[in-house]
Amino acid sequence: MNSSTRHAQLPLRRAVAALAAALGLVACASHPVDAQWADPQMTGTSLLSAKVLVVCEATEVVLSRLCVDRLSASLQERGATVVTAPQATGPAQGQARDDARYVALARAAGASAVWAASVGPEAFATDYRASSGFSIGLGGFGRGGGVGVGVGVPIGGGGAATPLYAADARVTDVASGRLVWTAKAGSPPSGEATSQIDNLLQRLVGAAADAHLF
Repeated sequence: MNSSTRHAQLPLRRAVAALAAALGLVACASHPVDAQWADPQMTGTSLLSAKVLVVCEATEVVLSRLCVDRLSASLQERGATVVTAPQATGPAQGQARDDARYVALARAAGASAVWAASVGPEAFATDYRASSGFSIGLGGFGRGGGVGVGVGVPIGGGGAATPLYAADARVTDVASGRLVWTAKAGSPPSGEATSQIDNLLQRLVGAAADAHLF
């Protein structure tokens, strides 16, 4: 191969390398969430083969049951052993969450970690998730935390409103009682709650896997 041919191939190689890098970034973002945090001092924590207490907070029984069922299945698929807690309504709106009560339940059940989730309608349903138009929520699940009753109200459009749901997750190490990882995600409207909750929980569990919790 002469030097002119090698020089001609350099731009192609650079383009291929750039494409590979871009695909790598897409793969890393395969489970997008709105925000997440991990304790850098607890990076060795793993839920793989661990016994995990699962609890879902929601103001509606149906949302809590759907969340527990879907989340338990997802964690078991990742290799965790799941035990479930009684239905939890979570704190009153504006009150701080208290996951310490779940840590006590986990210790009694012999679990080494708690996966607590909160599910509910979004307080502020932003237009980047809506397929058309702009909507806001009243009450509901705020981006700052808290679970309440809310509905999506479209502005400038007709038809029935589709509630937009959101969820967050908190993983706590039982031995130390410390929060290990937390994330929050909002779901695109789908017309019914079940598929939205599936979408939310799959993204949260996937994000936890991306953060090496499995």
